[in-house]
Amino acid sequence: MIKILHNGPRRITTFGRGLIWILLLVFVLLGSVVSAAPRKGKGLFEKKVLENGITVLYKTMKDQPKISMYAVIPIGTNYEEPNKKGIAHLLEHLIFRGHGDYTFKDVMEVTSRQGGYFNGFTSFYTTTYNYVVPKEQFEQAFKTFNASLWEPAFESHNVEMEKQIIVHELDLSYSSRYPYYPVIRYFYPEMFHSKETLAGISASDLKAFHQNYYQPQNVTFIIAGDFEPQKVFDELAKVKNGFGAKEVPKVETKMISLPRGEVVETRNLYPFKYQVLMAYELEGLTAKERMVLKLLSFIYGMDFKVDYLKEQYKIYNVVTRTVGNKDFFGIYYLERNNPFSPEEYAKEKQNLKDYFEEFKKIDFKRAVQNLIGLILLEEIYSQATPEDVVEYEVARLTNPDNISVEAIDILKKLTPKDLESVINKYFQAEPTAWILVKDQEGGK
Repeated sequence: MIKILHNGPRRITTFGRGLIWILLLVFVLLGSVVSAAPRKGKGLFEKKVLENGITVLYKTMKDQPKISMYAVIPIGTNYEEPNKKGIAHLLEHLIFRGHGDYTFKDVMEVTSRQGGYFNGFTSFYTTTYNYVVPKEQFEQAFKTFNASLWEPAFESHNVEMEKQIIVHELDLSYSSRYPYYPVIRYFYPEMFHSKETLAGISASDLKAFHQNYYQPQNVTFIIAGDFEPQKVFDELAKVKNGFGAKEVPKVETKMISLPRGEVVETRNLYPFKYQVLMAYELEGLTAKERMVLKLLSFIYGMDFKVDYLKEQYKIYNVVTRTVGNKDFFGIYYLERNNPFSPEEYAKEKQNLKDYFEEFKKIDFKRAVQNLIGLILLEEIYSQATPEDVVEYEVARLTNPDNISVEAIDILKKLTPKDLESVINKYFQAEPTAWILVKDQEGGK
């Protein structure tokens, strides 16, 4: 899946000077996965909705040694209550702890100890669970997977242990996110949970959250490999939420909003001296206009300006995100060598503004053709193994900021005039926000 930001499964694609980051999480998903229909075409997923409401997307791949399965629940950090931030992530961890009949040892026994693996991630809009197992172990693994998913145990020692593990993960992750701090903070505010918010989550909170959202009608299974679909349907038709049936509450995407004007912050940015983000909050974009922004983010996801004579380089980043009916577009700069000064800040602000003129100089037709070629190549590559095909389908269905095969018709219609129109229409005015983050003295 061609990604335009660091948000999703684990493939990196490069294009020209652009570097596209792909995270776990996946962060950034709109709408319910269960309502999304798979593509129609050769070799793609078939779909079946069971009487209890479970949606199954499946692909049989004969003679493959492994089977990969995902369960996708359209509830993530964007939908959490402010005083329960982190509950979706915490529940994700606890699912793998099993329940009365199947423990963490059993999970290991049918996955890692058989040459497979298990994984889970919580994104902005979904929580997902994945097993990859040898086909000989699939029947037992599927029972283990479902037992843990539908009726997890919330023993206090496991809850507290997983809270500590998540805090440790956050500590590690935040240090690596310092280079992207302005974007993470302002473009993805809902991702943040902390030791304090986790501490307030109880076992009863977890149980209520699970009962609300882990109902069969709210879950999509995506399975690929050498298996018998009818056996899967029969097994899934039996499942129900272990804490009782309940109508799934309606969730609405929590909108985000950039600050207006100029924001100046000081914090530990080591090893950076300062960072500058020029950000726009836009409404009413057409599909073509939005695709222009995605194309720019794809090409300039990380842009190096190199001065070979001085042996210096500058790194600029272009990022876009869609949330509901709003689009957010930003260009940001990370300064690693020179300390902050008003003069340097003014210079970098002008450099960021000048990017719009640079965008106009690209070989637009070639850029579009290359991107289309990469999309088609990636889809072909994704069909190689059950692991690849399932990951691709999960990412394609759950992330509106993907550039996937569905986008090709729009891409083919893009012209340089569309690029110029977007720049003139949306970026002649002052940015919605300038965000300056300075390093605090002595910070490490």
